[in-house]
Amino acid sequence: MPKQAVVTEYTLPAPKLQNDLTIGLVADIHERSAADIAALLEQSRPDVIAVAGDTFERFDDNSPLKCYKSNPNPFRRAFLTAAAYFNYFVMQKIRKNIPDPQNAFSFLERAAKVAPVFLSMGNHEELFWDEDRAFFQKHGITLLDNTSAAVTLRENTLQIGGISNDDENTQMWLTAFSRKSGFKLLLCHRPEHYAEIVRGKDIDLTLAGHNHGGQIRLFGRGLLSSGGKLFPRYDRGVFDDRFVVTAGCSNTVALPRIGNPRELVLIHLKAASS
Repeated sequence: MPKQAVVTEYTLPAPKLQNDLTIGLVADIHERSAADIAALLEQSRPDVIAVAGDTFERFDDNSPLKCYKSNPNPFRRAFLTAAAYFNYFVMQKIRKNIPDPQNAFSFLERAAKVAPVFLSMGNHEELFWDEDRAFFQKHGITLLDNTSAAVTLRENTLQIGGISNDDENTQMWLTAFSRKSGFKLLLCHRPEHYAEIVRGKDIDLTLAGHNHGGQIRLFGRGLLSSGGKLFPRYDRGVFDDRFVVTAGCSNTVALPRIGNPRELVLIHLKAASS
């Protein structure tokens, strides 16, 4: 397991809420062990837990390389595919850092005993299997796949939604979600979606992961995006007082995480009366 995870805390204004509320944000478990993240959740006891994608490795052709093979730039596609093969060899053959769905199931089971869990999809989750959906139902975990749920937490009414991998229908669903009443919380795995389709909409708080904090942090900035771009804008932290990106819960590449520990994010929302 990579170095012990840390807790990162942010406090944000939430004038639509009647009472203060704490959200636990995790992302990018990638079927690796997250027992220390689960332990931090058990100690912190947030009011709700948002799992913002890439909890599992679920591809319709059973190959994560599909993420890179679909890149429209042929040179970038070739580079990313070669890097993915190299990374696979180092992580799984040398370091024995092998994805195991039981890690994801174990984490979610522990999390569900702490607070209500809402789970959205990531780019490594093209679909969920029957066993996944049966597990979610058994443990009261709400899967958000271009869907939302109305919930009451600490006498606050919230609409919690999650973006799907179905890009064709996401914009239409997102517009409808933004028109709902109450405090709107959106799980949106890929940070670029915030700038492209979320930022201009009436959504109170958006949560993301995906970029793993930039993998290596230099002068307060992440070096690499999940797709290999240098110095991504949305690496980790708070943006616009309504967008939070977590550095994630695992290390899935041969390059070590430097100055960038795995993290559980706690978001303390301060109500108008606070």
